[in-house]
Amino acid sequence: MRGASLGGTNLLALGVALAFAGVASAGDMEPMSDKEMSDVNGQGVGMVMEDFRFAHQHDADAGKTFKLSGITNEAGEDVEVLVDNLYIGGAGSEFGNNLQTFNLGRLTNPFSMGLLDGDTLSANDDVDFNGKAVFELAAPSKVAQGDGVACIPGGSDTGCVSRAPDSDASIRGERMDLGFASTVQSGTSDPQKINIHAESAVVDGSYIRLWGSAPGDARQQLRGQIQSNFYTPRLSINACDQTGSGCGASIAFNDFMMELAIGNEYQPLFLSVLGTGHEVVEEQGNLRLELRTITDARSPDPINDSGTGSSDGDETYQFYEDYYTNSDYRSDIRSGDVEIGGESLGSARMEGMLFQKLETTTRSLD
Repeated sequence: MRGASLGGTNLLALGVALAFAGVASAGDMEPMSDKEMSDVNGQGVGMVMEDFRFAHQHDADAGKTFKLSGITNEAGEDVEVLVDNLYIGGAGSEFGNNLQTFNLGRLTNPFSMGLLDGDTLSANDDVDFNGKAVFELAAPSKVAQGDGVACIPGGSDTGCVSRAPDSDASIRGERMDLGFASTVQSGTSDPQKINIHAESAVVDGSYIRLWGSAPGDARQQLRGQIQSNFYTPRLSINACDQTGSGCGASIAFNDFMMELAIGNEYQPLFLSVLGTGHEVVEEQGNLRLELRTITDARSPDPINDSGTGSSDGDETYQFYEDYYTNSDYRSDIRSGDVEIGGESLGSARMEGMLFQKLETTTRSLD
């Protein structure tokens, strides 16, 4: 990517508020005295971006280049992706044509970054991050139903802290419109435009946690846990010809909710860069993500199989019973209504998914 410009009216971050977690703020921020600074507990950093919006386009005539290359199709022909428009704006941005501003987080519930005590993250004993410092990057947390605006209007999900765009004329809402419009040229085929748009989206409750291995652990790798939440009243996808007029049927997911849980305290996501000692030379230097099966995820194995596995009192049986019935380890994807070409197909759900095993390795395009 070359020539990306974040200046001008495309990126407005008129107010960026940084506040240490645990320090309450009821109004404008003011300088802190040495005594007040000494009382800060250093639990982390919160970030709020007020009146924010972002947009970037591929415009060769204006010297703006935004394209993805180095991709080939099944025939070995080059595939080039021009990013016609990538935008993040407030609700009502009209697919990026009328970009509005919004607030990313709020002072009482910001985006946060900090170190957590692994001993306090789980009520379970002998989990992978016990005795370790855990780095967390988190979106604003959810709140109880009735204490915030629902993630999806009219939905039955847990309420979210996000303010609706029209909740108060003196503040900006926290719902975002975001989209990706691209032109794909595959070999000698005619270019096609592919557009993805989400309206009034919310990511509350999402986080990434990272921690290291214990001293003496045979597997000296970075561990992680990811909770990826995404809510939007409408997620739409469509493809058009080069002129933009000959568009196929649009696929829309109304009242879309995604809650993906990858990794947990018993079954962490291992992250590593393959080194020179790896058996496949072509893979050296690539990133690998691995989620091991629960039967061998913990090292050393602390489960004491003291019986036949058929009794509720057996420790091994009880461990797996708790693991497979814990909703925090499972993922849900729901859509209140799926439309193709304006025709409703009804609702769609994939609920209670459990990621049992995962291995992903990047590949060089050279």
